[in-house]
Amino acid sequence: MARKLKILAIHGVGRHQAGGDWEVRWADAIKRSLTRTDPSATSEIEFLTYDDFFDAEQITTFGTLEAIAKLAGSGLWHGIGDAVDSIFGQRPRRARSLRNVSEKLRWTAGMVIQWVENETIRVRSRERIGKSLAKSNADVICAHSLGSLIAYDTFSRKEGEKLIEGKCLVSFGSQIGNPFVRSQFAGRIEPLKCQHWYNLYNPEDDIFTAPIRVTARNFEQVDCAFDISGFADHDATEYLAHASTSDVVWSDMLSQNRLQRKHRSMRHAVRSGKIHRRRALLIGINEYPSADMRLEGCVNDTFLMSEVLQENGFDASDIRVVLNRRATADAIRERIEWLLDGIQSDGGDKRVLFFSGHGAQIPDYGADEKVDRVDECLVPWDFDWSREYAVTDDWFHNLYGQLPYNCQFLAIFDCCHSGGMTRSGLGRPRGLTPPDDIRHRQLQWDAKDKNWRARELEDSKHSSTTGRGVSKFHGAHSVNRRLGVAADLRGLESQAYKLVRKQLSHYGPYMPVLLQACQESQLAFEYRHGNNAYGAFTYTLVQELRSANLKRLTFSGLIKRTRTQLWRLGYEQVPNLDGPKAAIKRPILS
Repeated sequence: MARKLKILAIHGVGRHQAGGDWEVRWADAIKRSLTRTDPSATSEIEFLTYDDFFDAEQITTFGTLEAIAKLAGSGLWHGIGDAVDSIFGQRPRRARSLRNVSEKLRWTAGMVIQWVENETIRVRSRERIGKSLAKSNADVICAHSLGSLIAYDTFSRKEGEKLIEGKCLVSFGSQIGNPFVRSQFAGRIEPLKCQHWYNLYNPEDDIFTAPIRVTARNFEQVDCAFDISGFADHDATEYLAHASTSDVVWSDMLSQNRLQRKHRSMRHAVRSGKIHRRRALLIGINEYPSADMRLEGCVNDTFLMSEVLQENGFDASDIRVVLNRRATADAIRERIEWLLDGIQSDGGDKRVLFFSGHGAQIPDYGADEKVDRVDECLVPWDFDWSREYAVTDDWFHNLYGQLPYNCQFLAIFDCCHSGGMTRSGLGRPRGLTPPDDIRHRQLQWDAKDKNWRARELEDSKHSSTTGRGVSKFHGAHSVNRRLGVAADLRGLESQAYKLVRKQLSHYGPYMPVLLQACQESQLAFEYRHGNNAYGAFTYTLVQELRSANLKRLTFSGLIKRTRTQLWRLGYEQVPNLDGPKAAIKRPILS
């Protein structure tokens, strides 16, 4: 018997008038995609528009550029220019650029920012979706670009849960996974209480889209790669008519039992052991290309850490090691993705990341092209003081920030980020002093006193925590984006952050347990045990792990014991522990 799908179609950025040509093109794309799966399948489509919410809103030229900077994650002009290029196809000439940028980008990046920051528009959007669903009684919601934000904002709230119950959501060309947008949902995207949520993702799409990382059996990201001329590979009809949309989305919906079989097969994969519940990635770099950067104990650290992991339940096949020249920025990122892939929402997964090598701080620019923060990073073998060849938290948190709260992720960093000045009597420090051109970004000339002094960087606008919390997430001076704490995702003001978390029933971005070799302003040193070199922190940490009952010892107890041993060896560095309170107070082998 032929199946008819009732669809509510919600457009994305750009002008979309009711009854316009876009409706004809969407309907044709859906029809072609459906009939490829089942020639007898038909659809009944209701279209939802919301341009009227934005017609009365104004956004200035600077506001538009600021909007792009927020979405692109960089205030550098060349970053903004790249975004302009992707939308226009080429950079507008200066004589007409301000007028053209302001008008066209108002209906792209400007719309996203307006929706994010204008609560009235968001409330009206949620109300319109509710009325449209009541009228259409749709089985499927197809939401493009900004429409997917509106849909998620509606269905993720308690009052919207019943609207999506038993229905399927298809999002595409979505900015939901964009860090700036995600921070407006208190840093986390939660599963929806729908039958299934498909996110069609095109890595070539340049309109500030990002993959969505949700761990749930009713969520699936579908690869819909395409590269076309025109509007930045963001075209809705290309997504809707894509072969993957036919093969995955419509095939599921047109088969009564296919989704149930898919959910059962995922449960079976976990029970059968095809998905590894434990994984560890160990990175050690001694042989940096420059002789003055080289260390001695990092490779030994990785083998020492592998030993203690295997002594406590990890199989050798669960552990990957990458060393020296093989530990490039790309290789590290690829292996961290492997480390955090496949974690299940039912708990029981354990992940360990260990890095032994140099750390650094990279000064970074804000929307006004001024240095307003520094980013902590891990230093790969091919590091060159650019973000492209560094492992920074704004990349890292996209992987760990969405992890299920009941998994265990431990990150151990034997490096420092405060620079690398040598000190007699101890081994080499594991941090780098920036070259003069990078250092200049954080200095200014005092014409009165005739000396160079540190610039006063803008205080962090991330204020979702107060008191000690600011230091924990943003460093002692509120301008340091610390590694492993997802500071970028905590962008709401404190009270708003708490309110949104309550409304969306979550605790904010996942945070791993972090064991770090030293405090923010300290150095991490190497240690020689006889003729063998190690990181002082790693060596003492492993000794304490081996001598204690790990079914009783907590992480907070471990860090105190490690600190005591470092002092006994003559090191002033104070190891640092951060993480959720419940996690750092439970036994290590819980």
